[in-house]
Amino acid sequence: MSDSRTPPPRPYVAERLAADVAAVGRIDAVKTVLRVLLQTTGLGLAVVARVTAESWTCCAVLDEIDFGLRPGDTLELVTTFCNTVRGSAAPLLITHASKDPRFTHHPAPKLYNVESYIAVPLLRRDGSFFGVMCALDPKPADLPVDKLEIFRHLADLVGHQLEHEDELGQRDAQLLSAREATQLREQLIGIVSHDLRNPLNAIALSAATLLRRTDLDDRARRGIRRILDAADRANRLILDLLDFTQARMGQTLPMKRQSLDLHAFTQQVVDELRPAVMERELELESEGEGQGEWDPDRIAQVLTNLLTNALQYSPAGTPIRVRTRGEATAVLLIVSNEGPPIPVELLPTLFEPMTRGTGEGSERRSIGLGLFIVDQIVRAHGGRIEVSSTAEEGTSFRVLLPRGS
Repeated sequence: MSDSRTPPPRPYVAERLAADVAAVGRIDAVKTVLRVLLQTTGLGLAVVARVTAESWTCCAVLDEIDFGLRPGDTLELVTTFCNTVRGSAAPLLITHASKDPRFTHHPAPKLYNVESYIAVPLLRRDGSFFGVMCALDPKPADLPVDKLEIFRHLADLVGHQLEHEDELGQRDAQLLSAREATQLREQLIGIVSHDLRNPLNAIALSAATLLRRTDLDDRARRGIRRILDAADRANRLILDLLDFTQARMGQTLPMKRQSLDLHAFTQQVVDELRPAVMERELELESEGEGQGEWDPDRIAQVLTNLLTNALQYSPAGTPIRVRTRGEATAVLLIVSNEGPPIPVELLPTLFEPMTRGTGEGSERRSIGLGLFIVDQIVRAHGGRIEVSSTAEEGTSFRVLLPRGS
């Protein structure tokens, strides 16, 4: 961090800024919004900043590059790109600041080592300017212009909730009325199901079309494959967000049960995953009767999340073991991996949202919804999930799925 800080504001102004920082901090959706910004741009720092004509104040931050910002921190306004956004009241996208003629002499690249930057104005519902929602990184980045539309919709969501915070004042702003909760759910679902999925599907379709070309060399194919893998991870994140929103509103996840052989289906999901993790060994064992009635898409979601979790938190070169075992009235699914055990103190909250078993694997930028969604899907099938984790035997997730009617 540079020491280009603003001088201390006047007491009344400082109190007002502190209230604004606190208001943003009370909005539950902000953490998820910032995670989505990093997930969709590949940048390393996302910020909601209160920007006035005199000051820049950090209200919320997700920092994966050790930039050093914390809520309440201030920067000298004229040293920030956010000042440009405030002055123009328009979105701003910079892919390589030090080589951009508009910003060759701007202090941000030198003071803060910022090369890529994307931001939109953050407005309250009445249209008044609050600040800026932005993401940045010290490395240049190829940021498509359509990312600005995603930022704009997410900024609208945060801006609407800021208006609610202003209206609630000193009351307990974390308790939303049923109507407000419904509005928040509809806004978030609308954003992730339409405004995010449509451009993501276009990216995946274009990459898949390119991959079918016969004149590509190995380097180009690897690059396109990485694009497809990233699109797939982002799509899974969107699905998790949709399920998370529905579950937090107290609704049971929708299920479409059909007759299914869990042994054969598990083999299919594992086989589909193998090409993406060729450096790892996936072992599969099945025994007993595997027939039952489950939702195949949801079971695939359970398997994919558990396998992704096992791969992410186990040492390279160690196998992942998947077992399905038919019992009298249910089928047991077990996914096991080697490596350090999950700390005992984390086990009781492991299936809560925004929770990770360890600090390892954070470079994948998971927002910690995978196991929460797995638990919700298993519950919707009338089943249960348990976890055991020791240094000697590794970590195993055991899913009991009743066969259904």
